[in-house]
Amino acid sequence: MMIKKQLIAVILVEFSMISTAIVLPSPQALPDNGFSKGVSWTPIVPLKKITFVDFDENNLLDDYSYLASIPTSVFYDKNDNKIYSHPLLYYQDPYPVKKDKERSLNARQGLDYFMEDWMGYCNGRLDGMTLINVPKEKVKQWPSRNVTVIDGDDPYSVASQIALNDWSYSDRAVLAVIKENYSKPNNITEGSLKGIVTPKEVKKIHFEVPKTNEVYPIYNEFNVPEGYKLLKVRSWYPCFYFEAGIPGFEGLINMSIPAGDRDLQVYCDMNGRWMMAGITNGWNAKGGMDIDKTSVYVYKNGRWSVAITDVPTKALDINSVFSNPLLNLKETGLEVQKHHSFLLFHFGRYGRIIDILKNMKHVTYQVDVEMYPGVELTIPDRPTIGCRDAKFILKWNNPNVHLGFSLIGPNGEEILSTREPGVSSTCPIDVPEGEIPIPEGTKTDLKVYKLGECLDNESYKICVYSLDEITNPVDFTIEYSWKQNYSRVESNCLTSATEGSILASELNIPLLYINTDSIPKVTLQTLYTLGVKQVYLVNIGDHLSDEAKRQLIDGFSIKQYTTDEEIYNDIRSISNSNDVVFSTITPWNYWYVAELKPAGEEKGSRFIGPAAYIAAHHGTPVLFLEEHPELSSASVWHTELWRRHPDGYTKLPTVSEMYLTGTRVYNFLNKLGFDREGMETIITVAGQFNIGFSWDRTFVGKAKPGRFFGSPVDVAVWITKNVFYPMLIFENPATNDLGVTMINGSKSIRRFPWRGKLGLKIVKPSEKESFKYPILDTLICYDHKFNSRASKYWGFKYKCADGSIPGESPSFEEIDQGVMKAVNGKEGAFLPDLSGSEVQPFYIRKAGCQPVFSTNFSANMYNLNQGVLLWMVNTHGAPLNGGMFMFWDVKHDNPVGYPPIPLASYNKEPNPWRGYEWLMGSTSEPDTMTMEIHGVLPALFGNPNPKGIRILTTALDWAAAKRPIRDILGEIASLPILRYFTPEWFQDTQDYYDGIIITVFLSRFGTSWYNGTQVDDAIGNIHAIGVSSVACLPAGKYLHLTLMRHGSVYQIMDPWATSWYSDVWQNSV
Repeated sequence: MMIKKQLIAVILVEFSMISTAIVLPSPQALPDNGFSKGVSWTPIVPLKKITFVDFDENNLLDDYSYLASIPTSVFYDKNDNKIYSHPLLYYQDPYPVKKDKERSLNARQGLDYFMEDWMGYCNGRLDGMTLINVPKEKVKQWPSRNVTVIDGDDPYSVASQIALNDWSYSDRAVLAVIKENYSKPNNITEGSLKGIVTPKEVKKIHFEVPKTNEVYPIYNEFNVPEGYKLLKVRSWYPCFYFEAGIPGFEGLINMSIPAGDRDLQVYCDMNGRWMMAGITNGWNAKGGMDIDKTSVYVYKNGRWSVAITDVPTKALDINSVFSNPLLNLKETGLEVQKHHSFLLFHFGRYGRIIDILKNMKHVTYQVDVEMYPGVELTIPDRPTIGCRDAKFILKWNNPNVHLGFSLIGPNGEEILSTREPGVSSTCPIDVPEGEIPIPEGTKTDLKVYKLGECLDNESYKICVYSLDEITNPVDFTIEYSWKQNYSRVESNCLTSATEGSILASELNIPLLYINTDSIPKVTLQTLYTLGVKQVYLVNIGDHLSDEAKRQLIDGFSIKQYTTDEEIYNDIRSISNSNDVVFSTITPWNYWYVAELKPAGEEKGSRFIGPAAYIAAHHGTPVLFLEEHPELSSASVWHTELWRRHPDGYTKLPTVSEMYLTGTRVYNFLNKLGFDREGMETIITVAGQFNIGFSWDRTFVGKAKPGRFFGSPVDVAVWITKNVFYPMLIFENPATNDLGVTMINGSKSIRRFPWRGKLGLKIVKPSEKESFKYPILDTLICYDHKFNSRASKYWGFKYKCADGSIPGESPSFEEIDQGVMKAVNGKEGAFLPDLSGSEVQPFYIRKAGCQPVFSTNFSANMYNLNQGVLLWMVNTHGAPLNGGMFMFWDVKHDNPVGYPPIPLASYNKEPNPWRGYEWLMGSTSEPDTMTMEIHGVLPALFGNPNPKGIRILTTALDWAAAKRPIRDILGEIASLPILRYFTPEWFQDTQDYYDGIIITVFLSRFGTSWYNGTQVDDAIGNIHAIGVSSVACLPAGKYLHLTLMRHGSVYQIMDPWATSWYSDVWQNSV
């Protein structure tokens, strides 16, 4: 067999073998070996070519053209055991952006930046360019020695031209059965169910848990009898409270007397393993005592457990600092409650006064569990493929009773519930945190965007439960309906084309198309022209007509695939890969900057092509969720959650749903042989509103998951950047052995006695310096000596899930030798402490790179434009206005943020190397303003372990940690003889540091928020950098997307709130 493209490759291609280690040498020319440290299952030889397919959001011609191009862009040479590959991209004209919100639709920006780097790698001229329905004049800015133009208005002729252009002869070919257009089904399913909620007494259980100030949980087990389907769980304790604020800053101070800050977890015994079914993680010191309450669907009757952990956690709501947690407060507990208000002041008590006084000595938490009756009904109709717009209405016959219901998936997951505010059209939206909205009248409802299919022995269920005490049976009716949005024929045919392209890539043979009804003449003629003798017929679902089959059998040797599993096995038999690529056949749900919701659907914008391209490199099939009931149903909850809560903070993913759906997916993967020893690579290629973001996060720990999102044009560019990263990274100026100029931050100290502006002295100015292999480390909000020093203040040391203690547990890895020296002076190898500004630079230098530090926006953007290998982002984040990062801004260059304190000394340091707190802070000691959690008097005296005076907590970061006069007195008190007459807390000057820099509110003054469009405007080509961010909430927002478009290859970002303790993983990047 002779293949023309192999000969072209041998004659024309020169390429470099690039090391992908962090220490970057100059590229080494190894012409025939390819590079093995990439994404592919076997070494890749990069070709200095490009293929462009004109993107059309209105039809599938571009998708089929893209798939037909895959065997010519990614092909495996069995003799050399190498993949020859070049970029395969959609071409799209610049979007005519008229409003900022439309920037999310301008994927051309990313294409241009990629081409700038690819042309650099190709020394300014491509060896070859293939244009499919793209006019030559639109790409003249990218010169090529050879240009091939393919035009066609149907997939059959386009695929034939591609095959004839790249093959002079091939005795084998892949034929995929497709249709050009698919009619939308007009099927509607409707039905109803009747049932009765049988009255049962509300079962109540009470536990008491002592306050521990420790991270370990205290469990209390209980039993949920049959007939109960809803739990309400609340943790509280007897206390006084006082809340005050000012207009615009309601809830600024919220004191509980005595103080406590615990979290609640609820567990269900699921087949012998404890599954977390519910959780609260409110910040009691800021949100008040009575916020730890939740309701939980009873997944399984029998053994349950409730646990209390007693350590501070971040508030979920980014507006919590300014919210009024006592707004619309009502009594919900069993204890005595007294609530009073006067203007902006709210005060009162929970529990009896005598119990409050007892708690002054030692707090005892109360846990109340209430169980409510309910019943589950099986929905007799099973959703078909393409199920959309499912509606469920619950009606009952007693106006004195309140009912709620949940939709339960085939693996027992709670997909959606009317207990969630905003779900039911008959329930109020504005309810206090943790409370269940009560329906008005005798009707409630819910709507779900999509439903997946079930296996033969499975079904969806409706669980109806009482929300209060009922004494008589309650008759109810459930009405349901859904539509079918696409057919099985469409799913099967798109799958045939996709898997066919991957198989053709591995076999190094052309992909052609035939219609379900007949064999187009152009396809048949191409088979004869190429001399094809054997045909691999990809006919998933067996939709090809009998007449067409007979015609093929008469002329060729046929190997037919009619099931997904058959072609999966053949694709994997060549590569022996168990990597997983998930995707969807559904059109892209596009979205606008800052709107935090899907805006519409483009029927011709599909992810099938880019998914196949990355799958071909991994040597694995694309697993379309719609093709498999186990996958389509498992994705329902994830997509519904993200479509309703893309802000990332109004509702978090639940462990129970992630566990149940993740188990379902892995059972499926195991059945197909993907689940082998070790961690699989799992890639999801889909828009964020097509498959919700929690989907790929579900597999963390079991696998190595990743996600590509954006438009199909974005995704094609992003995937290509990942494939060719070993070449593209050398277009980054940061790889220059001579170094690159960066703005490095200033250094400062505090002097005592004070001279000028409270003694702040700049000992090294911020200035331009030269760095070799720079990594940009932006340090605004970060942990600082958390276990080694701040643990004295908090009363506990952070422990990892495996029991290891950062800063104390030994390490047997050579790279950790000396990591604690800058933190506390200890020699040796340790698991590093949570102290980002000292640990991250240590590892950067160990890698042979140089850290560069900047904190203000302009310096960071300048450094990104100059060229860095990695951007480590340690700051606050937000999902609003296209996603936001917080930067140091004492010059108040940006109005959105916290204005600097007038006359404060830090105003003269516009770009410190690491952020610090303005009250007595400097870069030499950044941690000077402490979140006060022990009470006003302990804060004034600097004693975190008071006896009998732990009252009046504010949870604001006003308490001074650095006190020059007191520190001197403490050192004097520590002298021999004197130390016997002074208390230990007075001698210890290091016990009032909270270990977190720029935290809640007051320490933020002098910082500003910069959004995604501002970052977009400020940066150019940032050349294949990586981004590792601990900022809360920006993932999936325009900020994330624009970093990718400007050149970033990979990003570690959080769509939800990031823990204060995130330095554990940021330090290990």
